[in-house]
Amino acid sequence: MAKVRPGRVVVDYEDDLVVFTVGMRINKFWKFRKWVPVFASMPKMLRELHADPELGLLDSRTMIGGRVIMVVQYWRSEEHLEHYAHSQVHAHRGFWKWFNRNVKSNGEVGLWHELYKVRAGEYDTSYINMPPYGLARATKERDATRTDPDDHDHEHSAGAAH
Repeated sequence: MAKVRPGRVVVDYEDDLVVFTVGMRINKFWKFRKWVPVFASMPKMLRELHADPELGLLDSRTMIGGRVIMVVQYWRSEEHLEHYAHSQVHAHRGFWKWFNRNVKSNGEVGLWHELYKVRAGEYDTSYINMPPYGLARATKERDATRTDPDDHDHEHSAGAAH
């Protein structure tokens, strides 16, 4: 288990990045042969991505709630993500072909993704008494200079929290 870092930290990262959310929804629980392969594909892709940092994935976090499984991913760039998605040698392409042949429009399993391009410094972060998490885990963190909510001296660097 990750060690809790007492106090308040903010992200210390000065490059553009991409936040990518991707997920599935199990629409018909009894259609195991359709949704189990979809569910199993993401850990395989994440292992592949984490094993090779040059692919551009900075970090990811998987969340499950009800019928929905979602992965929040932090990428170096949209170009890295697109290269991985269309690569002939990585797991995503084979999965996508399987999905289009076996599930596509039958309504049994839902898929979605959202991509957000984030320019350097155009985000706000604050982590209090947390282990490394989210963007701070994906990049770097530093001590926050402001810790009192009534202190209105704003930090003036990338990722500054208010």
